[in-house]
Amino acid sequence: MALLPEIDEARTVEKVRYFFDKEFPTIQRMAHKSYVDVKSPIISGMPSSRSIDNTTDEKLTNHAYADVILNEIIEACRTMKYPHRDIVELKYFKMVKWDKIFTRMGYSESRGYQLVREAFLQFAWAFADTEDLRVFVIEGLKDQSKPEDFDPNSTVYKL
Repeated sequence: MALLPEIDEARTVEKVRYFFDKEFPTIQRMAHKSYVDVKSPIISGMPSSRSIDNTTDEKLTNHAYADVILNEIIEACRTMKYPHRDIVELKYFKMVKWDKIFTRMGYSESRGYQLVREAFLQFAWAFADTEDLRVFVIEGLKDQSKPEDFDPNSTVYKL
């Protein structure tokens, strides 16, 4: 019996890729939301009805939550090894295209994609305390996909 359960690498990589492609941009936008959206109270001598929802508190809570999650993402990236951390930083924080990243770092496309897969796996382990993106192999079922099938540019997610 293994100390840690076996990880389904292909499905974990897809989950992390989905997280960075779809959820991460939303978290970034929420964390950088301007406080201009939070309206000041209107002082008037005229009677008015008050809304029962508290949108100001909700906006502040959403912003604070996104800010905390963004800091957790950054901290998880800090624990990643070189060149994996640089690959994630260039792609998702600096918005550099995959081919430009591989060229800049001196990797072939196939080696670059292999490093991206490794980076996503490292991130999944590092981020597990915040949100567990890991997918584990169920006893008797093995991962049928091959590492060569990975295409980070694909818009199809196999979750």
